[in-house]
Amino acid sequence: MSAHKTKRNVSLVTGGDYHDIDYARHRLLGFLLEHAHLRTRVFHTFDNMDGICASECLVTYTCNVVPDPSQVPKLRSFLENGGRWLALHGTNSWLAQNEQGRWYTPGGHEDYFNLLGSRFAAHPPIQPYRVYVTDTCHPVSRDCRDFMVEGGDELYYMHMLADVRVLMQAKASGAARGFVEREWDAGQSHPVLYEKQVGSGCILYFSLGHRRGHWDMEPLLDYYEHEEPGAWELPVFSTLMRRSMTWLQEGVK
Repeated sequence: MSAHKTKRNVSLVTGGDYHDIDYARHRLLGFLLEHAHLRTRVFHTFDNMDGICASECLVTYTCNVVPDPSQVPKLRSFLENGGRWLALHGTNSWLAQNEQGRWYTPGGHEDYFNLLGSRFAAHPPIQPYRVYVTDTCHPVSRDCRDFMVEGGDELYYMHMLADVRVLMQAKASGAARGFVEREWDAGQSHPVLYEKQVGSGCILYFSLGHRRGHWDMEPLLDYYEHEEPGAWELPVFSTLMRRSMTWLQEGVK
């Protein structure tokens, strides 16, 4: 456990669809508990934005859970005043199905995605893929080497909406079946880990962390046959998460 004399308050937002949110919540709490001076409050949505932004640090693992547009200015103010936000996996996802059953992003949350710096669009069928480290000077990615992602994680195809510092990236591997935005150029790079400055604060977005169990596709499916453990079991993922928890506290006002 880390020794620290200054208590830091953390808001953890975990909720949404199509993922094993319980597993992610427990794992994230475990990483946070390695820092005895961190005091964490857990939220399932962004509804209590005042309570969420009362902390100095924010961690999110969501899918189809985003703030109401009227709440985004409070989140921006939290960052501009020195807050730090670790945003994981589906935090940049807002999905619906069209009449053909294909997934797409409805309008209405542009300000939120612009603040975060990216918006999920699609992913190809789950298969192993390589993550390339593009910045070895950042404290989270320092001295890291390229690595393979196995175990059923998703390679996010994203629209980038702001200038960011890309720390890690992956290359598109082809069509994204089941999505409206199906066709993607093979070899096109998409960030896996990036940092974005917002005023005196900062966002660290990490696309890894998919996790799906047998009952996480309800109500679309009563039982999901093949569990997808994602990158959570990879030693490098644990290393990056621990470094991210340390990053979360650096420079907090």
